[in-house]
Amino acid sequence: MGERTWERHRPCTVVLDNASIHTAKAFKGRRRQLAKIGIQLFHLPPYSPELNDIELIWRQAKYTNYPQRSQTSTDAIGQAADEALTCQRDHIRASVRPWTQTAQRPSSSPRTPLSC
Repeated sequence: MGERTWERHRPCTVVLDNASIHTAKAFKGRRRQLAKIGIQLFHLPPYSPELNDIELIWRQAKYTNYPQRSQTSTDAIGQAADEALTCQRDHIRASVRPWTQTAQRPSSSPRTPLSC
């Protein structure tokens, strides 16, 4: 039985930052293999956290939602980090809600304002 090649039906682009795992020789060696199945890799420029959405989320969580840095135990640190990331998740969900509501609502339905 021959090797079966998987093929995508739609184009797919994976955006990568410059983390060491994304720039390792073993990873770079797979670029051609991924391209054969319809996956393109796009590397962000070095030192460009403003182009990487997750970096913006981490910054917001760190400086806005996790302002107190004097926890006295690893459990307290974990709880504070969970709360900060939960807050970020809620902000993200609230920001995409108008898009998802628009996509699901018939065009004749009135728009309801969000309460955030």
